Amino acid sequence: MSAAASSEALPAALQALQQWAANERLGGVMRIAQPRIDAFADATGDHNWIHVDPARAAAGLPGGQTIAHGFLLLSLTVEEDVAALVGFPGIAHVLNYGLNKVRFLAPVPSGSQVRVRSRLVSLEARQPGQWLLTQHKTVEVVPGGEVALVAEQLSLIVAG
Repeated sequence: MSAAASSEALPAALQALQQWAANERLGGVMRIAQPRIDAFADATGDHNWIHVDPARAAAGLPGGQTIAHGFLLLSLTVEEDVAALVGFPGIAHVLNYGLNKVRFLAPVPSGSQVRVRSRLVSLEARQPGQWLLTQHKTVEVVPGGEVALVAEQLSLIVAG
């Protein structure tokens, strides 16, 4: 079922989810501070100096600041959705199903503020009681709205 398809074929719980997902959602503003970047580097083992060495970045990067990992920005696209999706009655759980078309378009310097913009691409039946939610996500730098990341995010919704 595409985003434009009728919600009448959906179970009641998924009709509410589809209505929520169909509206473009703009997440809250988050600051990407150096301690968060450092913690992400520790968690992933990616200690490239462009992320974790402010002194070297001051001398060697345009803008003179470290930049957030692309995958750190990508991880921001799930936070608000997880909280919302698990709150719909009739949904047993939500699983990360993967990503399509991920692109890192612009660097995000340490200390920048970003927000996530989401919109429904599709909600399709899979197996009985399972639905695949596909959403278009962008991470934007605030102010200005420069797009740093675009991705299609897939979530498997399990009714129950």
